[in-house]
Amino acid sequence: MAKKIVILFLLLSSFVASADKPPLLESLASCNPNFFKQLYENKDELIKHAEIKIFDKDQSYIPVPNRGDSTKNYVYFSTPIMYKDLVIKGYYDSAMDLHKIGKYYFWGFIIDNDIKQIKNTLNFLDWKEMEDNLLYIANPMIRHISDNVQTWHHNTGTVVGVKTIPAPDTTEKLLLLEKSENMTLFICSIQGVVTPELLKQERPDIQ
Repeated sequence: MAKKIVILFLLLSSFVASADKPPLLESLASCNPNFFKQLYENKDELIKHAEIKIFDKDQSYIPVPNRGDSTKNYVYFSTPIMYKDLVIKGYYDSAMDLHKIGKYYFWGFIIDNDIKQIKNTLNFLDWKEMEDNLLYIANPMIRHISDNVQTWHHNTGTVVGVKTIPAPDTTEKLLLLEKSENMTLFICSIQGVVTPELLKQERPDIQ
């Protein structure tokens, strides 16, 4: 029995990665739409843990009951998936329209570990502490509404989630590691001026 447990752990420890595919946590970290292609390429493994929906022939997403409802915008996997020493227990997908303040989209994974342990395990990222043991960010990007839809610039400002408001006529994108009351999230965020064209590019899973 012990031997079987060790083998199972080794199979899951890469979080459905192979030699030619980055682990999904690493794929999510860049916060670009290639993540949905990685979900598709790993669908045969992921389907053992969650419902997987395919779109555009070569992309997939993990559906939640209702991304607009804070009580229904996540799903837990039937069995957790391991990435190194991290326990990936579910998927989170939230969307909010705050009208004049902007639109906010969040997507990523629920991790059942201490937030500092997560940060240390994912040390390939340049984390910036916003609130000790509560909130860290990485890879902050920004674009102006007049930029080409594919243009993003490194964001040297400090804007996080819905706690601050993006500057007028801008869109921000960043990676969040956040400890909330009920769960710890490793998620991407896009917020501010999110036009239909930009949303289609960054979140092709939203039809």
